[in-house]
Amino acid sequence: MAVLFTSCKPDVDITSDYRDVTIVYGLLNPLDKSHYIKIYKGYLTNENALVWAKDLDNISYYDEIDVQLIEHRENGEVVTYPMDTVMSVAKNYGVFASPTQVLYRPVKNLNNHRPVDIRKGCRYQLVITNKKTGRVDSATTTTFDHLAFNIPLGSEQTISTINLNYNDPWDVGCKLINWPDNASAVDAYVTFRYIEQDKVTGDTVHKSVEDMMVTSGFVFGNQTSFKPTQILQKLPDYIPVNNNVWRYPDTYECIDIKLWACDNVYYKYYMVSQPSSSIVQDRIPYTNIHNNQGDERLSLGFFASRTYNLRHFRIDVNSHNEDSLAHGQWTKNLNFRPYTDLLN
Repeated sequence: MAVLFTSCKPDVDITSDYRDVTIVYGLLNPLDKSHYIKIYKGYLTNENALVWAKDLDNISYYDEIDVQLIEHRENGEVVTYPMDTVMSVAKNYGVFASPTQVLYRPVKNLNNHRPVDIRKGCRYQLVITNKKTGRVDSATTTTFDHLAFNIPLGSEQTISTINLNYNDPWDVGCKLINWPDNASAVDAYVTFRYIEQDKVTGDTVHKSVEDMMVTSGFVFGNQTSFKPTQILQKLPDYIPVNNNVWRYPDTYECIDIKLWACDNVYYKYYMVSQPSSSIVQDRIPYTNIHNNQGDERLSLGFFASRTYNLRHFRIDVNSHNEDSLAHGQWTKNLNFRPYTDLLN
């Protein structure tokens, strides 16, 4: 998302001088295989601002900026990685230019473009130098170390059992002894895997509901909660009714719970960026991007860290979970059957 220097109206008469404003969106996670950062520029127009937003050239620096990622290791070693432009990652349709977008990724060097592995527990500095103006925008973040789940999610070496009919809040959090100092908030998501079988041909296909949100957004601290019954309640929002197929849990180990943690920078940005629920629409922008000209109005966005931990779960077949999938009030129209029916 880029920032438009206009009012809420598409057509406005702007009389102020143009000022180069840099907008940054960057989240580092050592568990990610690829790391991309969005760096956009604001624009000024007295024409239709929404039409201008569709033009990639109006919001992209391309090679007008030099971008580096500087890695500060615990032993004092400092390694600088250049960041290369990438235009092969498609962007979803929206207000701003799509599907083509300009992203920046850290590489070993600009000759062979080998990707950089982000290290756990390291401090990273993003440095953006505008080749035309000489202004330098920068921000720092420290990546997370390991996160360990708290009870009742069990240890990493075991597969826990979950009862989808359990209607009491289930605490989900991190063990305090493994809670990173820079972690400020947590959130939990569920993946549900199932099998579809064509009623006529008998052909089967494995499907999944990915990252189904079961909590109400990031919760400050190291623990949040949800009711296991919420998984059953939410499945109809993701799985369409189809009377031509039978559906089965994809084995009894069909559920993953992913616990996310973010640092204070991202948590603050998330909180101030929520839609307004009052008649007051203006809000104070939050940013941790700074520049060498001392004018914070020219540097917006965030450069932050997050990470996750994942656990696999086996549904409790002794607590009527399969009956609830097949005949329960929320999923009875989705044609679920016990997994053993598929094996037979």
